[in-house]
Amino acid sequence: MTIRISQVLVLIALFMGYTSSAQKFSVESMKMELDPSKPDGDRNYDDLVRWAEETKEHPKTANDPKMWYYRGLTFLKISTMESELSKNYPNALELAHEGFLNAIKTDAKNHVTEMAEGNLLNVAVGFYNKGYVNYQANDFATAYTSFETALPLMKYDVDNALRRNNLTAEVLEQMMAYCAMNNGESEKAIQAFNSLVDKGSTDPTIFASLAQLQLKAGDTTGALATVDAGKELNESDKTLINMELDIYLKQGRSTELIDKLNAAIDADPASTIYYFARAISYEGLNEIEKAAADYDKIIEIDPEYYDAYYNKGVMYLNEVAAIVQELDGEYKPSIIEAKEAQISMWYVKAIAEFEKVFEENEEMPLSEKVELANTMKKIYARLERMDDYNRMKLFEEDNK
Repeated sequence: MTIRISQVLVLIALFMGYTSSAQKFSVESMKMELDPSKPDGDRNYDDLVRWAEETKEHPKTANDPKMWYYRGLTFLKISTMESELSKNYPNALELAHEGFLNAIKTDAKNHVTEMAEGNLLNVAVGFYNKGYVNYQANDFATAYTSFETALPLMKYDVDNALRRNNLTAEVLEQMMAYCAMNNGESEKAIQAFNSLVDKGSTDPTIFASLAQLQLKAGDTTGALATVDAGKELNESDKTLINMELDIYLKQGRSTELIDKLNAAIDADPASTIYYFARAISYEGLNEIEKAAADYDKIIEIDPEYYDAYYNKGVMYLNEVAAIVQELDGEYKPSIIEAKEAQISMWYVKAIAEFEKVFEENEEMPLSEKVELANTMKKIYARLERMDDYNRMKLFEEDNK
């Protein structure tokens, strides 16, 4: 049988038309398979992946926004699964990201853009979770990349759905900064923290971390300026106050700091913030009586300033720790007996302060109260106050 050239061309045209229709059919098949009303367990993900790969490669559907959208949706689903497919596609989240971005890019008629943008928020959550897991595993370079990939997707959170769940661009940038800092990329971290400050962040940990990096780089003046800026926004933040004290101590300027706080108190004697800062400064200089007097002054001004009670109690516990450290290796009964009396004295002082916080501070978060109860329980045991010990133990168990 002889086949003429014209017949061959007709057959080729028919075949090409068939394959083009087949690919369009595959895109529609993906749509039906991914129908939200269909139970997830009933979906055939092997077919979805096959269609996703075939339609991506075929010239008739390679620029089809629907293909890119359903491809993105397929791999987004796979990225959340624990299956053979998810093992075969460890980059499923990256493929979903690519799919949704290309869907928006090719969607001239806006058929799938809104849905793609919505799913990019799911991709952002996926990258955040992936970054957090890697951060916890100390894989800071990989974590940085995940947070960095999620960052530009936050522009799609127009309804603040992620913000309401505490995932914001600032959180991602902050995590990137910590990744860089923990990975030894100090300059990169400094730039990231400075960017957050410039954007109006008020988080005291950002200022403290930036100051810490500046000190590491030998920029004491810059670190002190950062601490001052942080304290203007967070006057009573203990970390920043301690950092300021530490910088002044390293510069041999502890007296200057106390003088600075004395002047502030003279100008505003009713300000608990200045007394609080001076109390912490006296603590750092190991002037316990002066620190206690300032904490007492705070309580006199504001009896509900429970941080003063708490800090005072912690200060007394620190005295216990100093005595225990001093006793290390000491076996003389007379010396140990004398020190034990001092330890008990400090424990009695500490527990008196903690009891005020525990009993009277109604606004204290439950998690912090449970943590305080655990500390108090140990002190009660040490003082052989077993009724109080059992009360704290019961409180802990009831609020786990």
